[in-house]
Amino acid sequence: MTFIGIDGGGTKTAGVIVDGEGRTLARQQAGSTNFNAVGPDRARQHLAELIAALLASANLTPMAVHGAGLGMSGVGRADDRARVAAWMETILPGVPCFVDNDAVIALAAATGGTLYGVVIVSGTGMIVVGIDRSGRRRRAGGWGPLIGEPGGGFAIGAAGLKAVAEAADAISPPTALTAALLDHLQVSTPEGLIAWAYREVTWARFAALAPLVVRCAEQGDASAAQILVDAADALARAAAAVVHGLELAAQPFPFVLTGGNLQPGPLATLLVPRLSAIAPAARIVAPQVEAAVGAALLARNTARGT
Repeated sequence: MTFIGIDGGGTKTAGVIVDGEGRTLARQQAGSTNFNAVGPDRARQHLAELIAALLASANLTPMAVHGAGLGMSGVGRADDRARVAAWMETILPGVPCFVDNDAVIALAAATGGTLYGVVIVSGTGMIVVGIDRSGRRRRAGGWGPLIGEPGGGFAIGAAGLKAVAEAADAISPPTALTAALLDHLQVSTPEGLIAWAYREVTWARFAALAPLVVRCAEQGDASAAQILVDAADALARAAAAVVHGLELAAQPFPFVLTGGNLQPGPLATLLVPRLSAIAPAARIVAPQVEAAVGAALLARNTARGT
């Protein structure tokens, strides 16, 4: 038996094919499948191209696929899932398909395909999703960067730009972010950031500045450090809303940290004690496999009825 797993992020989409034992048979990558970011036509095209590449790589036909699991950013509500499911019916006709938010497959990647616990994702954006033993769900965040995803890469990058602007205006103290961002973006003055920022307001461009904020914080810059404190506080508030909404605060559940901004480093270090205060019995863990494999394991478990 073979199963497809798709991890559709705001910047790129990863796909795998696994067998019934969870062994990876093929791995491919494509552009973003977040239709809020790139539009539905390009998102569907990227998805179809990725699945075609996976099948070719594994030397399989669509008829050999027994199920597909998709976790995609921007797909967290019923109408969104129905849209992607309709795409899949034309791409892989008749193949059982599990479609959900990308946070759900990140949770599955830490639990072997079991949907129980709370996952915090901080990548280009951010979202917190929780699922209890009865299958009830709560979520916080995931509204898109323009409405507000504090603690995500876009917000951290934008806060770095704001810190440079406020330092230039003498509203805030000088910051190492000024030299770091000007050098990285190859502009000569803080005013040059205006043209860079408004030339192309895409999520990924701003989120790509988050590692610079982290680096400056690690070097002792107070402004950068405060940005990460604010991000940790925002993620913790979202997590608390989900935990308390599901009445999990006293339960031993997996608290999964994932996404580029929650790899071992300053932000994760700040966040962990905040989460321990929210749910002392929880186990704070990272995914054991990549998210696309988590999606494939969900498809496999769904096919088995487990």
